[in-house]
Amino acid sequence: MEHTSATECGPAVSAESDDGHPASAPVRIRLARNFITLAGAELASKILTFITFAYLARMLGVIEFGYVEFAVAVSLCAGLIVDLGFAPYGAREIAKDSGRTRDLVSDIVVARGLLACSAYGVVLVIAFVMDLAPPLRSLLILYGLSLFPMCLLLQWVFQGYDRMQTVAMANVLRQVLFAVVVLALLRSAERLWLVAVAEIVAVTGSAAYCLWAYRKHLKLNLRLRLHLSKQLFLEGIPIGLSQIFWALRLYGGTLILGLIVEKEQAGDVGLFGGALRILIAAHTFVWLYYYNLLPSFSRAWRKCPEDLRRIAHRSMHVVAWGSSALGLCWLLLAPRLMTLAYGDEFHKGGIVLQWLAAVCILAALSGNARFALVAANRQTLGMIAAGVGAAVTFVLIPIGYHQFGLTGAALGLVAAETVASVAAWWFAHRTLQLTGQSRCLVSPAFATVLASFILWLVPVSSDIAQCVIAVGVLALCLWLFDKPFRNPAWR
Repeated sequence: MEHTSATECGPAVSAESDDGHPASAPVRIRLARNFITLAGAELASKILTFITFAYLARMLGVIEFGYVEFAVAVSLCAGLIVDLGFAPYGAREIAKDSGRTRDLVSDIVVARGLLACSAYGVVLVIAFVMDLAPPLRSLLILYGLSLFPMCLLLQWVFQGYDRMQTVAMANVLRQVLFAVVVLALLRSAERLWLVAVAEIVAVTGSAAYCLWAYRKHLKLNLRLRLHLSKQLFLEGIPIGLSQIFWALRLYGGTLILGLIVEKEQAGDVGLFGGALRILIAAHTFVWLYYYNLLPSFSRAWRKCPEDLRRIAHRSMHVVAWGSSALGLCWLLLAPRLMTLAYGDEFHKGGIVLQWLAAVCILAALSGNARFALVAANRQTLGMIAAGVGAAVTFVLIPIGYHQFGLTGAALGLVAAETVASVAAWWFAHRTLQLTGQSRCLVSPAFATVLASFILWLVPVSSDIAQCVIAVGVLALCLWLFDKPFRNPAWR
């Protein structure tokens, strides 16, 4: 099936008509509208969340803020155990056949409930077996309780229906509730446990909204049956393990540092976690981009694999130019952003944040390959790529930290993301014939080098002015050297 040509497939779902022009402008318009909705809502919620964590950092200090980041990292990994890839699997299957919605919801909610009990057991083991500070132990135990209402987060259902407004509302509500509780009630480090309470309230409120929308908009009631689908686990587990490996790769630095640092260096966890939080905020928009694209990938692969390749090629073109602009501005603004967000105490985290720019860019560039594998039911290959990256994380971050401190830990994370990205690209190239992706990088790479050279030549001290120059050079190169961009039919 992978070698089927476009003419053998029938009409393209979102690629081109027979004359080479786009055949499905409404599909691209819907994708753009959905992404704008998700990105706008996520931008608002992330700004609020960032303000909340900046408040926490200034209120708690480096050490206690490190406790929060460690607890968040553990609970996020535990939350991925609860989901185990069921959400992407469910969204994909609903996009193919909405008539299965009720059964999929029942199977996934029941499976999540059972996994929540197991995941909370893991959290308790970490809390009581590891030599943790008492405030961190209490925070971890409370934070873990948010795993249970997480079972009823049904955003994936609305993703399958392309109802991204509902998805956006559920995500925003969760962040708003978290921020309100923290900003209204936490006034000192002694009340650190309120951060966990805020998370429980936030997840519960978002789940309640999902249930209301499920009944209101889809006219369906939540009816659970004690049934575990074999297919759910066979296809969901590889996706889930990929997500768990991704989380271990991304949050591995915080987890590892939280376990290996000496007490006199406990502030390093907070510095690394603060930089990582900015990376995660930026990475959210990468994830949203592909989250929005996944249903179209799935439908395209089902109708005609060639359509998926065309969508992926255009997507890579857009992502490559966006990554160039993001990367340059990130490198220039990272030190200022760390101190502006968290205070002068976090200034040493600026170099960490600069290195983490590479992680975000690599994740964006490899997203087409990773999500194409999921859309084409090759999620096991995505799991292997993510697993290799996670293994590299747990080997290189401790070595890097012991040799070079926080910079070494950041380099370990960059190396892990590089390995995972290359592996995902290779699998997609071999199994889906996803070719031509690297050619999309040539012009953006040249423009990035040119912009960097101009910045080196021009004596401008302001980092803001440097960003303006860099973006201007990239925009000029985009217009001069990128012929597809100037072709309205291609866009």
